[in-house]
Amino acid sequence: MRQPTAYLISCGDELLFGHTIDTNSAWLAEQCTLLGWRILGHRTIGDVTPDIVSAFSEAASKADVVIVTGGLGPTEDDRTRNALAQAMGVGLREDPEAIKEIEARFRSFKRPMAAVNRIQAMIPEGAERIVNPNGTAPGIQGTLGSARVFCMPGVPKEMRAMFDQTIRPVLQGAPGTSATVMRRLHMCGRGESDIGHALTHLMGERSNPEVGTQVAESIITVRMYANGEDIVEATRVADSAEQEIRSVFGEDIFGVDGETLAMAVAKLLKERGAKLMTAESCTGGMVASMLVDVPGVSESFVEGIVAYANETKIRRLGVDARILAEHGAVSRETAAAMAETLLKRGEFPGPMYAVSTTGVAGPDGGTPEKPVGTVWIACSYLAPDGSGVTRTMLYSTLADRHGIRLRAANAALDLLRRTILGYASPSHEVRDDHWHKD
Repeated sequence: MRQPTAYLISCGDELLFGHTIDTNSAWLAEQCTLLGWRILGHRTIGDVTPDIVSAFSEAASKADVVIVTGGLGPTEDDRTRNALAQAMGVGLREDPEAIKEIEARFRSFKRPMAAVNRIQAMIPEGAERIVNPNGTAPGIQGTLGSARVFCMPGVPKEMRAMFDQTIRPVLQGAPGTSATVMRRLHMCGRGESDIGHALTHLMGERSNPEVGTQVAESIITVRMYANGEDIVEATRVADSAEQEIRSVFGEDIFGVDGETLAMAVAKLLKERGAKLMTAESCTGGMVASMLVDVPGVSESFVEGIVAYANETKIRRLGVDARILAEHGAVSRETAAAMAETLLKRGEFPGPMYAVSTTGVAGPDGGTPEKPVGTVWIACSYLAPDGSGVTRTMLYSTLADRHGIRLRAANAALDLLRRTILGYASPSHEVRDDHWHKD
């Protein structure tokens, strides 16, 4: 039996011109995929009625269901309802129940309803309204050719509630759908091309599971969509693929689905009863910020210092001024000193870790020897017996200032994760140096 298909359309100049990021399509695509529907495409259309009409007609000619967001507000540039009526070849009518709902919504706001809001109760002849439990704009459901069309407001909270209430029950269990399990495996420290090459045999078009990769600021995600006649079969397919991927990249995988790198690190620290401190220069507190986003990390995270200027590295951290004078702020020696001095002054029972970053975030300040994107990262470990080891790594990347800092922060967390677990780093620029607190 043929798998049912869906097409997503987002309406609004603010989306077309990049003023607003379209998060609705991503969410809808994921929900439809998990319900066993195949997404044929996404399209973003500006507030031009003929363009919207054309997009509706084209999508309806290809897909079983067309899901539209945006353009249902009360202003002149909200043109989705008119475009749908034109595509259907009908006029608009005022829905009396929609008027009552809109008026009730305004009464709940303790505000009078403006006359212009009546337009939100207008729907194409032959179509039906979709109740909006969180806003003033009703949705619309109708038929265009052989396709069923659902139009919802662009406000994410309103859209998601309407989808769950009205559209999900229609899509769920439709003929031809299969159970789908979506899984994402996250890695750091490997190149996307290297990972893709190793998994080429799993990336056949329309294979089961469907496997692909994506990258975001040095985090590589291997995503899979596994299908089966039921959830048990789909899970079995996903588990088999995950086992195969882990056999290749086991130590590189830090999390699954919503687990972040900071979550993985926080979990490891808690399991070992360890404490952590950070000393950041170029990343400016990003490592610490990622960690404190994790609930419960206060059990392990002690302090974070942003030591941006050399004087601060000397005064706050205790870095020897001679190290800075001889090797410079962006060096293996300075990164190691930043982390080690934190641990040497710490007085906590149990194992302790410290992470430091120092680099050139740009856009200025680079040299031929240390170009923009050069970052030295250190991770120091102090055992209860006073013995210590510092792992240092040269990290280099090409990005803008924010991207360099964010990628370096991720690299620092991954170096910490690997140090805690005793894993090797995929980088060739890694060295371990042993020392003693005394």
